[in-house]
Amino acid sequence: MNQINALSARLGERAAGSWQEEAAVWLLAEHGHWLAELQRTQLVDADADGSSRIAWRQVTSACLYPRDSAMVGTLSEWQVLRLACVLTGRHALSLADLDSLDETNKRLALHAVAWAAGGRAWADSLALLAP
Repeated sequence: MNQINALSARLGERAAGSWQEEAAVWLLAEHGHWLAELQRTQLVDADADGSSRIAWRQVTSACLYPRDSAMVGTLSEWQVLRLACVLTGRHALSLADLDSLDETNKRLALHAVAWAAGGRAWADSLALLAP
């Protein structure tokens, strides 16, 4: 298991039980850009028990002022990160540029929203990821 897959697993374990945070972590892991970027910029905290969590407040702040952030991403990538922050249920950000997502990322976003609203099994039953 590579380092990012291991990080994704630790974040998923930490989020377990909260559909919203599970969906947000899943979205970032599936998207493929942000977990490495969050780790690079030290926005993933490791707890003493070996679990990891995303520093959502700092990530949300970076989304508000991306030009001032050490994180790097395209407009579409930033929209995925904004959506993940919103999905946690603790942060309000503009999602006005969701139309910048390509078809693959739109499907990931829709699946994540469905997961946050009704759980993973319900989101899977909608088959939003299949082309």
